[in-house]
Amino acid sequence: MATDQDSIERLRAENAGLRKEIERLHEQLGRREERTRLILQAAIEGFHVVGMNGEILDCNPSFASIVGYDRSELLTMHIGQIDARPAHEVAAVIEEIRAKGALRFLARHVHKDGHVIDVEVSSHLVQSGDEQFFSAFSRPITEQLRREQALRESEQKFRAIFDETTMFIGLLTPKGDLLEVNRTMADFTGARPGDGRGEPLWRAPFWGGAPGAEEHIEACVQKAASGAPSSCEVQIHGPGGRAATIELKMKPILGASGESVLVIAEGYDVTELRRAEAERAALQEQMIHAQEATIRELSTPLIPLDAGILVMPLVGRLDRVRIEQLLERLLHGVVAQRAATVILDVTGVPVVDAEIADSLLRAAQAVKLLGAEVILTGVRPEVAQTMVGIGIDLREIVTLSSLQSGLHHALARARRGKVPSGPRRREG
Repeated sequence: MATDQDSIERLRAENAGLRKEIERLHEQLGRREERTRLILQAAIEGFHVVGMNGEILDCNPSFASIVGYDRSELLTMHIGQIDARPAHEVAAVIEEIRAKGALRFLARHVHKDGHVIDVEVSSHLVQSGDEQFFSAFSRPITEQLRREQALRESEQKFRAIFDETTMFIGLLTPKGDLLEVNRTMADFTGARPGDGRGEPLWRAPFWGGAPGAEEHIEACVQKAASGAPSSCEVQIHGPGGRAATIELKMKPILGASGESVLVIAEGYDVTELRRAEAERAALQEQMIHAQEATIRELSTPLIPLDAGILVMPLVGRLDRVRIEQLLERLLHGVVAQRAATVILDVTGVPVVDAEIADSLLRAAQAVKLLGAEVILTGVRPEVAQTMVGIGIDLREIVTLSSLQSGLHHALARARRGKVPSGPRRREG
């Protein structure tokens, strides 16, 4: 009997220990459930439980706040009442979750006031004993979608600007490796997607192997990579022999710490501008030549008078070039006008040195060879003294003190109709 009693006491003690362990486990489980409930209640994301028939079984305050209902109202509603999609689409999603066990999808919940909210839902099929239900977390993404849409629209605008501008544009790494070219550059050069990408810009097949082009472009890139804008002018080539002169400007894009993180290469087509500049320069050159010719004619005027007399008044300083022009114009005038007498008036010449005096003498001799007489007028005393002092022989030339006396002499000679004989004389 003692042994049986001991066994009964031992069993009672074991049962008591088991009851305490069960109570401890229940208490621990209760704390865990409470902790989970508090976490779900405090969660920023919406949490809701949906039965297999679509009825809302439970939800946290965040979910109620998202859709604008009280929790008590939601517990009497079907999930389809807050989903903007048609009922058959909602049922299809429920079946997909049931089949897969879990699903992440985008939905549109209808707020109590009627506006629609874009949400991202993560739902799981939960098995608890004989019971099945769906647990779901939902996160509003309307603002995120709006920002993403704005970003896409902004990117489309910048892409349109990037591709449709008339400039040639390339994006480079700070080392000068080509990342991308815009459509304008691709269309002109015939570049296919990926052509030259990852290679230094100066080695791209756009420059036609022009001497020095690689060095110029590389120097521009290196300067821009150091943080300073740069530019150079190069030829860009395309298929069919197309070519354009572009002013290539490099602009660095700086990071937060001031280093170059990207280089933009902008090419401005200056072909027509350079052509217009060349044409303008050519026209200016022609105008200069025409002006010089006009100045030469004005500086050595040849005035025809009656009775075969030509008068050439000389004004200003004479030099070798002007003397040559004078002689050429004088000889052509004598032949064209069939002149018998030429009057060279040096009244307006301030200085007559040995070279000028010798040139005048040669001009007179050349005219004489054409059968005409030369009369030198306006020789001032100091000029005459200079000419005598350097040994200029003026015996073959009639020298007179004024243009008026030269004209009288020439007209008198014309009336006589013959060339005077004997040595020439100087008249006052």
